[in-house]
Amino acid sequence: MLTRSGLGALVVAVILLALGFLWNYEELIIGATGIAVLIAFAIWASQRPFRARISRRLTAVRVPRGSPVLVEYRVVNDSRFRSGRATIIDHCDDQECRVAVPPIPPDSFRELKGAIPTVRRGVFQVGPFEIERIDPLWLSIGTRPDDATTVVTVHPKIYDLVSPNGSSRVVENESILRRAAADPMSGFVSMREYVPGDDPRLIHWPTSAHTGTLMVREHVEVRRPELTIVLDTSARVSPPDDFEEAVDVAATLAVHGIRQGLDVEVRTTDPAHPGVGIPIREERHVLDLLTPVSQTGDAEGVALGALLASGVHHKTLAMVTGPAGPSSPLVAVDRTIVIRVGEGAVDASGRGLAVKDAPEFVQRWRGWS
Repeated sequence: MLTRSGLGALVVAVILLALGFLWNYEELIIGATGIAVLIAFAIWASQRPFRARISRRLTAVRVPRGSPVLVEYRVVNDSRFRSGRATIIDHCDDQECRVAVPPIPPDSFRELKGAIPTVRRGVFQVGPFEIERIDPLWLSIGTRPDDATTVVTVHPKIYDLVSPNGSSRVVENESILRRAAADPMSGFVSMREYVPGDDPRLIHWPTSAHTGTLMVREHVEVRRPELTIVLDTSARVSPPDDFEEAVDVAATLAVHGIRQGLDVEVRTTDPAHPGVGIPIREERHVLDLLTPVSQTGDAEGVALGALLASGVHHKTLAMVTGPAGPSSPLVAVDRTIVIRVGEGAVDASGRGLAVKDAPEFVQRWRGWS
């Protein structure tokens, strides 16, 4: 491929050749021929194989969305001649990086670094890269592909929900289950006076006889706090860019809950990756679940009622959806948080948040009370 200078030289050569034949000027024809020879030499020089060998290594095969894929290139010149200049052009998910390769002396090597930006979640192929060379006259550019490829996983980005002064809004505040219970098998806490409506089975007769007042045993549920996060994948309620931010919010909430010691379930309305109705114990499993999740059409998504058919008693339900969500009616749960993510999102009725993106969610969550 000719550069702008090369195209200009070609145009000049054509004009000189035409005028030379038109006016019968041999000097113009010779000048046009000379320019053509230079262009041919430039094309040959730019298409010559690069003397040095290039290998690629990723510094990490898993990166959060929005962070670049960091790449290290090792350029080895084991020939007897100095290598020329070149540019490495590498690709990943329609994104590219360009790394300049300086001339390398014989029997030596050079290590170079590059970074390919990421904008979406998924498992992507890095490469194959191309080696671009420009001739010494800057008239032609030649590229030669290299078939080396590597696989990288781009997972949701996790934000820290704990503020510098501590967790001002931790998930477990929404999931507390230590409340009075009539179940005699619950954990015993204390005695209190009997009030009409209490279960007579809870009356502690020895204490009542000693005090002269009916006393009952007060129990609380000792169940571990539970949090269920549901990601609404309907394309009707969220544009693609907003959906990526919503996935980051869901992943951030899930990981924060795990770090706080909650039993966390993650469900999605994507029928291919709906999640399971059991707690997730490791952060990596959250990322593995949410990385391949994609948006669904109106007839493809799983209804929220069917998704939570096993019940949501004793759980806090955090619904993460788009600006126009949720896509189907919510299950009636006392402790429900609706989080709308995207441009133009407004607070849902009841408890909820409306944010533009994941960073704004982090700021709102830290100060939410």
